[in-house]
Amino acid sequence: MARFEPSRPGFALPAVLAVTGMVTLVFLVAITALASLQAEARSARERVRFLQRAMTAEASLAYMMATEPFRASVILAGAPRNMDDTFGLNLATPVESGVPVSEIRLDGRPYLMDQDGPMVVRLQDAAGLVNLARTTPDVHQRLATLAGLPLSTAQAAYARYVDYVDPDDLRTLNGAERRDYGAAGGPPDRHMLRPSEWLSLLGVRDGVDPRKWNDVRHAFIVEPEMITYNVNTAPAIALQAVFDISAGQAESAIRRREVTPFASLEEFLQTVGSTFVSDPMRLYTYPGGRVIYEIRDGRSAWTYRGMIVLTPGGVVQPLWITQTELMEAPRRAAADTTNATRFPYTPY
Repeated sequence: MARFEPSRPGFALPAVLAVTGMVTLVFLVAITALASLQAEARSARERVRFLQRAMTAEASLAYMMATEPFRASVILAGAPRNMDDTFGLNLATPVESGVPVSEIRLDGRPYLMDQDGPMVVRLQDAAGLVNLARTTPDVHQRLATLAGLPLSTAQAAYARYVDYVDPDDLRTLNGAERRDYGAAGGPPDRHMLRPSEWLSLLGVRDGVDPRKWNDVRHAFIVEPEMITYNVNTAPAIALQAVFDISAGQAESAIRRREVTPFASLEEFLQTVGSTFVSDPMRLYTYPGGRVIYEIRDGRSAWTYRGMIVLTPGGVVQPLWITQTELMEAPRRAAADTTNATRFPYTPY
């Protein structure tokens, strides 16, 4: 006689729940991966579209710089080229061509450019920035202090910079060579390629104040061949570092040059009350033929930067576009276009 054995209660339900949970987990992973791929594809499309627009704007800027005359602090679009007219002309007086004359400032202020969508463009005369390749120990120390470095590290910054770029392994006083960097690998014994490489100096990256560094990092460049310095386009922090003046004195100089550019270094020094000793080999009141540009998208977080180098003596190539880089803005924020002035130039 067959014996009836009842099924074990509660056995089927946990198994079904376990299988359902595994299937759900697989679907969740697949959905997350798909969403991530879609976000990456969207970002890639935004990057390509912006790069196309940015390079079109870059070509327009290069054409403008190659064909329009420079003055002490501006490009005068539409103005005649007068070799002896350094400080501009009276814009109230119409030029013979009848083309309206517009000022494009080279001090980093924002301009709104419409290139198949809104973009914010900033132009900075490189001669207005602190050139690390041409600084004195005092200027280097002041720049390091403005970046928030402790006094001991700021005092050693110049010596460490010298050891970083010189080709030997001889350690200068307060400097640092390969053995001092340890696992970091040591200096490359060449000129820095970009200003951000300054953070690679021993003790600098860990010592800077991030907020102060954000204000200082756009105030310097590395250009061994450039000897000019332009007080008419320099940001306040660069003026503080080079001329050992206060923030108030620097802002006073900026307000003054908005009215009339400084015609000489002596005029600038009298305005700010500085006892700076000038270098007779340098020109202090005119652009240096290198313009740094930054193009930010008003629709996405992408930013495009580079530098246009004018070489009018070059038979083959009158200008160079160099140091270009594409990056995303901090916190993936699109450019703020509310305070930007309409870019007053269109190539003819």
